[in-house]
Amino acid sequence: MKKYLFILVAMFAMSTAAFAQKGVSAVGIQGAFDDLNSQFGIGAKYQYGFLDQLRGEIGGDFFFKKNYTSLVDINGNVHFVFPIASSFNVYPLAGLNIGFASLDDDVAKTLGVKSSETRLGVNVGGGFDIKVTDGIKIILEAKYIISDNGWSRFGANAGVAFMF
Repeated sequence: MKKYLFILVAMFAMSTAAFAQKGVSAVGIQGAFDDLNSQFGIGAKYQYGFLDQLRGEIGGDFFFKKNYTSLVDINGNVHFVFPIASSFNVYPLAGLNIGFASLDDDVAKTLGVKSSETRLGVNVGGGFDIKVTDGIKIILEAKYIISDNGWSRFGANAGVAFMF
C-alpha cells in the first residue's frame, strides 16, 4: 500500500512541476460578454508567468454598440494557477478594470446626460485553461466587476492563446 501511495504522490509532484508557469508568455484573442447592456464583443490579452503559479495579465475588450451605447474595458489581473491535470489549470483572479462607455451624441442630448463616461472597478473571478498543444491553450473566464454608480457588472470571455 505504501508503494502505491508513494507512486501516486510522485506522479502528482511530477505533473505539478510540469506546469511551471515562470517565464511563460501567452498572447490571446477572445470573445467577450458584458451583462450591463447585454453586449458582446472581441478582445485581446497578454499573460506572463512571474512565478511558478502566479501570472499577470493585461487585456482589453471592445463591445459592439447596442442601444446606442458602446463600451471598452481595459483589465489588469493576477491569476494564482492551480494545475489540476497535465493539460488543465484552474485559477482565481483579481485585478483592476477601467471602463469607457459612450452614448451617441444625439441620444445623450435628448436625455440630458454626458455622451461618455469612464469608471474604475475591481475584478474578482476565476477561470480555467486547457492546453490543446504545447503552444496553444483555450481559456474560459468569468468575473464580477465591482464599480460605482450602477456600473457593477458580470463579464465573461472565451478565447484561444498562443504560448511562447
